[in-house]
Amino acid sequence: MAPDEPALRCLAVAVRLDAKNEIDHLELTYLLDGLAGPRQWMTTLEWLFMEPPQSAAGEVTAPVALPEGIAVKAILDDLTNEPQRILFDHAMTSAEIRRWRWAAFQMDQNPEGRGRFPWERHHG
Repeated sequence: MAPDEPALRCLAVAVRLDAKNEIDHLELTYLLDGLAGPRQWMTTLEWLFMEPPQSAAGEVTAPVALPEGIAVKAILDDLTNEPQRILFDHAMTSAEIRRWRWAAFQMDQNPEGRGRFPWERHHG
């Protein structure tokens, strides 16, 4: 990992499905904003870089990338949820962080050509 890269975690978060059996994006945003804070997380809503972890109950999960300190807070805060929604926690390798940066660039392209995570962007 480059010296200026923060340690990142990837959480598997159980999602709720809507009437069309699709991920309820609004509910997931509300949950993650409450656990991690607005613009402190990023999800692709598809497992692009690794196989989704399997849970005993077979929940549908979404991968969520966030800084390590925020991830710890989210995991601890999720302990009071019934049922808990964070099912898996993974420390990202430098290669995985580069892939997530690529995904961040696809979501928010800029002239510098560098992916910026939501928590790194400065929106006035």
